[in-house]
Amino acid sequence: MSGARTGSLHLAASRAGTRTVLERVRYDGISRCSRAFRDGDAMRVVCSQLGPGVVRGDRVTTEGRLHAGAHLIVTQQTATRLLGGGAASEAQATWRLDDGAFLELLGEPLVGNPGARYEATTNVELATGARVLSCEYACVPADSRVRLRTSVRRGGREILYDAYDAESAAPFVTGTLAYAGIDASRAAEAVARLDAASDACAGVRVGVGALPEGVLARVLGTEVWQVRAALLALRASLATR
Repeated sequence: MSGARTGSLHLAASRAGTRTVLERVRYDGISRCSRAFRDGDAMRVVCSQLGPGVVRGDRVTTEGRLHAGAHLIVTQQTATRLLGGGAASEAQATWRLDDGAFLELLGEPLVGNPGARYEATTNVELATGARVLSCEYACVPADSRVRLRTSVRRGGREILYDAYDAESAAPFVTGTLAYAGIDASRAAEAVARLDAASDACAGVRVGVGALPEGVLARVLGTEVWQVRAALLALRASLATR
């Protein structure tokens, strides 16, 4: 694939007293990351990618480590435009969370052009007491191929696996909130909170399901920003801090 672009991002965070500090940021190629911003007891970083969007054949990797007790929020600068073309593009993210760490992956929308081909895979390994919350959403045409996969494991056992093809929802916008690493009683409470919050989400449909160690909510709407607002409201209802 001549001319294909690549990018890589490496992050590490640790706990220092009552707050999280970012101890490592390294990026290369088309990947970029902001300086760290304090967000309560958490640290927030904003990621981006050079260029007009995801060009055919792009390959981007992210690796992150959260040490014990760290709380990191990873967001994106803007929506990600998926351009069409014959070669598929890929994004691979791998995260390792130590005891009691908490990672929040808060994506901005994937917006696909006709013929876009893109696959994003996120793998998270949790230690005891670690948690991860992920929000992602996509608006892509039916003739694209956009596959999103998330796997969360603890102790060699997969506790969450979610995979869907975003184009199957076209012309609707689809979004997902996944929260994993909690016990069954907290999962049941989270389902109740999400159900209550979904009643106030205008213009979208929300489905909520309980997992043995987490919850999963799917949002379907006709407008990107309605889905975005719903995901943020669902996240806020969990009071995860």
